[in-house]
Amino acid sequence: MGQNTKQKREIKKPSLAQSVIVLLSLVFFVSIGYGVFKLELQVMLLCTAAFTAFMAMYLGMDWQTIEGAISQRIVKVMPAVYIMFTVGALISTFIYSGTIPMLIYYGLQIISPQFLIPCSFFICAILATATGTGWGSAGTAGVALIGIAMGLEIPLAPVAAAIVAGSTFGDKLSPLSDTTIMAALSAGTDLYAHVRSMLWTTIPAAIVTVIAYTVYGLRFGGDFVMPENVSSMLSTLDQIYDWNILLLIPFVIILMGSLMKKPTLPVMYISIAVAVVLGMIFQGFSLNSGLTAFVSGFKITMVPGMDAATTNENVLTLIQRGGLTSMSNIILTIFCAYSFAGIAEEAGFMEKIIDSLIGKVKTRGATVTAAVCTAIVLTIIGVSGYISLIMTGELFRKPYLKQRMDLCNLSRTCEDGGTMICSIVPFSTSGLFYAGALGVPVLSYLPWHFMAFICPVLAIIYGFTGIGIKMISQEEADAKLKELGFHVE
Repeated sequence: MGQNTKQKREIKKPSLAQSVIVLLSLVFFVSIGYGVFKLELQVMLLCTAAFTAFMAMYLGMDWQTIEGAISQRIVKVMPAVYIMFTVGALISTFIYSGTIPMLIYYGLQIISPQFLIPCSFFICAILATATGTGWGSAGTAGVALIGIAMGLEIPLAPVAAAIVAGSTFGDKLSPLSDTTIMAALSAGTDLYAHVRSMLWTTIPAAIVTVIAYTVYGLRFGGDFVMPENVSSMLSTLDQIYDWNILLLIPFVIILMGSLMKKPTLPVMYISIAVAVVLGMIFQGFSLNSGLTAFVSGFKITMVPGMDAATTNENVLTLIQRGGLTSMSNIILTIFCAYSFAGIAEEAGFMEKIIDSLIGKVKTRGATVTAAVCTAIVLTIIGVSGYISLIMTGELFRKPYLKQRMDLCNLSRTCEDGGTMICSIVPFSTSGLFYAGALGVPVLSYLPWHFMAFICPVLAIIYGFTGIGIKMISQEEADAKLKELGFHVE
């Protein structure tokens, strides 16, 4: 009797009100719990997943189905998890070899007063692209550049904006960045295809931004005097590393692998192996130190005669990071977020919301506009850019494919409305970090962060004009829809 009842039990389709309640639970737990009360983000995401599971069971879904939905979603994310772990190891071995420190060392020595602002953009952009972390770029070179600006009595707001813009530029385009990997993952596209697609919005926005910074900076002149903190940083790097042009080889391998469309993981592991060899040859570090850095990050104690107590603080911030274990927190966040996403998708909550939002949208331009606006709203209410990247990608896969747009267009939209906007939201994780590290409030540098406004606008323009939009055939779109588990009409 009980078995027959179980067999007859039907899973109801969620109403729009129930779907909105599920989405509001995400807003509540993340914005209030994490944003206001500073509770752990992962715990808040699990609370959202638990509430969503309760709603799904209310509709008739059993626990085995819920558990299966979570498992299937996490299985799909595993290739990106492998990449993220490898990125952590790549960063630490690039520091071990001296590749990353060399980029900073020479970058800080090309500055002149009238070009400080555009140079701030380029230095942070190069560093963030090479390391995959905008925060690391702003927290090291950015702090030094703010010190230079203070010494030269140049307004800090435009300098801070250039630092943030350059850092987000590199964070957005680097195949080593967690947000870049996450955007490609959530949209369901190839990592390098995603990076190439972003060039359409990011490069034009960067060009306009740099021109504006250059014109404004020309009013500042005079002799350049290297601030003491920057000189100390350069001197410490000189003590640790021996510089050689060959140290750029690991970075060149990554760049060439991207341009040649080679598989991501093999390219990364080749560059890691080369970096370890270069560290042993040019820096005199031991193989054991290289393997330790690979797993748990580079430490100053690996350098003979150096220790944390007597080493420049900015240099410590720069080099003591990376390793496989450094990505654990990000990966845990992804697992927690996808637990929610898996349940919400299986129960039909996300599909109901997206159908209600853009069910009547029939054009490519309107679809892109809706995705950009959704990404921006989720970035603001979600506090963390990760929420926006994951949810926008999940929500708009089907609408983009129905318009026969390749999913690399969607992953680009996720970053145009997520990664770029997050840096100008005062209460977001990025906004709080940049303001704290640079000592310049978000609302002060916001008017100078031109890229944050240009990228979303370009994304919408491209949606309506077709410029920079990669289209696919109807057969390819249908095949991708089936692959992702969507019904093909």
